[in-house]
Amino acid sequence: MNLKKRATTKNSLISRRIICCLGIFMLLSQVVGQHTFSIVAIDPATGQVGGAGATCYATVNDIADVHPGVGFIHTQSYVNYQNQAFAKNLMDQGFSPQEIMDTLSLYSVDADNAPSYRQYTAIDLVNGGRSAAFSGQDCFDYKGHRLGQTYAIAGNILLGPEVLDSMESRFLNTQGTLAEKLMSSLQGAKIQGADKRCIDSMVSSLSAYLIVSKPSDVAPNYYINLNVENVMPQDPIDVLQTQFDALGLTSFDKNRLEKDVKVYPNPLNKNGVLNIDAGSSTIDRMILYNSIGEIVWQRDVSFNEYKINGLDSGIYFYKIYYNKDSNPYSAKIIIN
Repeated sequence: MNLKKRATTKNSLISRRIICCLGIFMLLSQVVGQHTFSIVAIDPATGQVGGAGATCYATVNDIADVHPGVGFIHTQSYVNYQNQAFAKNLMDQGFSPQEIMDTLSLYSVDADNAPSYRQYTAIDLVNGGRSAAFSGQDCFDYKGHRLGQTYAIAGNILLGPEVLDSMESRFLNTQGTLAEKLMSSLQGAKIQGADKRCIDSMVSSLSAYLIVSKPSDVAPNYYINLNVENVMPQDPIDVLQTQFDALGLTSFDKNRLEKDVKVYPNPLNKNGVLNIDAGSSTIDRMILYNSIGEIVWQRDVSFNEYKINGLDSGIYFYKIYYNKDSNPYSAKIIIN
């Protein structure tokens, strides 16, 4: 091959690559923007399925594909509704979450031939729960997912892996209903710049949502369907929490703490030991104040029993939380 022909062939290959890259860019620019952190989950005991998520983008609930009594799918990172509809059809046909992931990740299936830019999670109620996730290699870092039998968590454009780790920890360690566990999981991601695009705005995200469906629900009339969009300067997860609390569905409240928790003896001799017994509950936070409101002791790790000694004589007040974002149970202690 002469030099002129070789140069022409090389230029042709470069042009093809440029056209291909431009084509993918144009396709992706026409679909819904990036979405960030989310969770899908089930409660095998009740048959409820649910999802929650947040993003530094105008809307987030468009990632949700709800299948009452069956499962839940999230389609995020350059959302394409053709892919979402295809995923829905697969679940309707009885495909497992892993089979759905395996299919959506194929270039021949993706609507834009660009599955490496996508992120999906899916969960169903079969055999007490089956979950799966896919995070394409071209999703923006940090990207990743976390899986358990009853949940799947995923995110991209994240501050770091701690966002997903915190969401998973909160979901696993929160007592209560599926809705409460989902709400708590979102609170675990309420970190400034959890979605890196929102770091300068000093919030985790711009919009947040939560859906929980009972087996008998029919779209769009789900048991819980909350959506918060662009409430700057407030964090949308806080606003979502307020909306959630207003539903009055909390199953594990401070009245139960008052019944379960024992802090004794009271009054206490200053040389004695203050015992904290949470009974069947778990305390996620306890704060002890002196009479002028100064914190003299605090514990932010979940526990059922604890002992405190070395307290001086005086009047003390304590606040106990069943989770770190709940309304506290408060009471007084006298130390002689």
